[in-house]
Amino acid sequence: MRFPGSGFAHRMTLLALLASSVSSATLMAAFLGFDSVSARRQLESRLSTLANIVGQNSAAALLFDDRAAAVEVLGAVAAERSVVSACLYEQSGKLFAEYERGSAIAGCPAQFVRESTAARGFVTVSRQVERSGDAAGTLILKADLREIAERWRQMLEITVLLLLGALAVGGIAGSLLQRKISRPVQALAAAMHEVTEQHNFRARVSVDGKSDEIAQLGSGFNTMLAELEKHASEKTAFEAQLKHQALNDDLTCLPNRRLLADRLTHALDVARRTGQEVALLYIDLDGFKLVNDSLGHAVGDQLLRQVAERLRARARLSDTLARLGGDEFAVVVSGDKVREQGGVAGIALLSTLAPPFRVEEHEITISASIGMSIFPENGTTPMELLQQADSAMYAAKRMGKNRLMAFSDELGASIRERLQLETELRGAIAHGEMRAYYQPEFDVKTRKLVRFEALARWIHPALGFVSPAKFIPIAEETGLIVPLGHHIMEMACREAVRWQAQTGRAVQVAVNVSSLQLMRESFVEEVAGILGKTGLDPSLLQIELTESVTLNGAARVGTAMSELEDMGVSLAIDDFGTGYSCLSYLPKLPFDALKIDRSFVNELGVRNEVDAMVHSLVTLAHNLGMKVIAEGVETEDQMALITEIGCNEVQGYLLGRPTSDPEVFLSVASGDEPVPAGEVAVTEKAIRAEAVR
Repeated sequence: MRFPGSGFAHRMTLLALLASSVSSATLMAAFLGFDSVSARRQLESRLSTLANIVGQNSAAALLFDDRAAAVEVLGAVAAERSVVSACLYEQSGKLFAEYERGSAIAGCPAQFVRESTAARGFVTVSRQVERSGDAAGTLILKADLREIAERWRQMLEITVLLLLGALAVGGIAGSLLQRKISRPVQALAAAMHEVTEQHNFRARVSVDGKSDEIAQLGSGFNTMLAELEKHASEKTAFEAQLKHQALNDDLTCLPNRRLLADRLTHALDVARRTGQEVALLYIDLDGFKLVNDSLGHAVGDQLLRQVAERLRARARLSDTLARLGGDEFAVVVSGDKVREQGGVAGIALLSTLAPPFRVEEHEITISASIGMSIFPENGTTPMELLQQADSAMYAAKRMGKNRLMAFSDELGASIRERLQLETELRGAIAHGEMRAYYQPEFDVKTRKLVRFEALARWIHPALGFVSPAKFIPIAEETGLIVPLGHHIMEMACREAVRWQAQTGRAVQVAVNVSSLQLMRESFVEEVAGILGKTGLDPSLLQIELTESVTLNGAARVGTAMSELEDMGVSLAIDDFGTGYSCLSYLPKLPFDALKIDRSFVNELGVRNEVDAMVHSLVTLAHNLGMKVIAEGVETEDQMALITEIGCNEVQGYLLGRPTSDPEVFLSVASGDEPVPAGEVAVTEKAIRAEAVR
């Protein structure tokens, strides 16, 4: 075929024709190949389905050795024209039944022989026949490829005709379309190159026309680029959001613990190179749990946001303020003189929290306890600094809260000692190290024994006498006060029963009860259980409660106290005047006695206002039907003053110190003579000597 002229358009037409011919031939060849493969796969699929059906239907025949039924089942494959034979073998491999389309086809072997599924001129499918999950035999179906070959021959004839037509059409179309195709294709290629090489999704192509395919191609390409640009922008924004969420607190938008660790690590690296220090402030809000419990978590979350805003406004831009979780925050202070800067920053943060917060209709006042650790003095790693600052923060809480406490070697030693005591306190009861010491209480007028107050004392095998001021707070914080209080109460009740049997006189015993014990739902039942177990009359047990116990969970406290009163147990309010001194609850709760704290007794006769206040308390208690017990009486002058004021009973070193052996008091109590001052008092030296033993 000749084309006049030698211009680019004619050469492009020739190239288009040749390309069309080659493409058409290749396409047709590929189509024929695909059709052949597809037809073979369809045949294999049909054989596989047929094998599954026939295999299921022939299982029963194999099971019951019914060859006629098996032959009948195999005859069903005749519906598939391509199937030339079907062989059913027993599990042993012996031929059980067979089907052949014609005599020219080789029959089934008498013994099972696995054939290749790709045998020349045939397609073979093998299936295991199962009955109730157990193998019963094997089914083999064989089909020839004559139908596929005939189909392939017809398709080849059609392909040749189409190829000739494509050559004719291609020659004409190539000349007409080359002009409309070449320019926009080049533009598309250029745009694609820009996107691929430069990742510029803002690139666009300009294509003439509105409705033809080339224009649609260009428009679709531009639309695709716009979507890619949108997705790339969304991906970038999403990655930035994920990074922010991974490193920042969702509630306050402050850096979280992970980002704090990264920045603290960086600050320590810089400090090592420059020889500077780094201060870490650990902040914990005081009383935040009460806000959450009383006003709800929604109010608590809003309060945390406002706290974060105040802390952010006061912290320096060069410092890192982070929220560690819950109501805990941290500040990293670096630079020169960080010890002074850290102290100034801590005081500033405390002052910024002092004004009340307004959350919805609530006005909330909240403070914080802050612990500070210094690099490298208190630690060289972020974990060590966090631990030391956390320890200092808890020390600040124990010191009264709303303060800054710097970590020191002395504080570290105290914390280690406290941890050691906490560990050993857990086994002190089981090891018999916890004992009850008894301090007597006397009638003011007759000076006769009224009761003993049971006091917990820890006799450590190595440390000796451990001060209650050390282990009682630990027991309160860890919850060990519950088993400890139960142990002391049971021991005291058992001793009271023994005293009564020994002297023939009933002597009351008083036991201190903490808020953790009283707030337990089972507390009243536990008291009843101890009284029943020891056999002590309930009227001989007095439970002493502090003011703080009565103010926490007033409803629950009132219910428990009423149940104890109904049981016959006496109730006393201990250390009155050292807590909130709220008088409104006194008439509402069934107290039998009020104990005036030793701090007021020490001021009697020294300060007139204390004399007036104690006199008023005694009058109030008597009007409410309560006895008044004065604690800490150590001199005859104090004894004379409390007698004059009208106290009913007295407790103190003047008449008796705590002792593990109250026999001397019991011997005096069994007689008619009053106790002389100091005559049966046990010295502190004797107590400590006994503790060491």
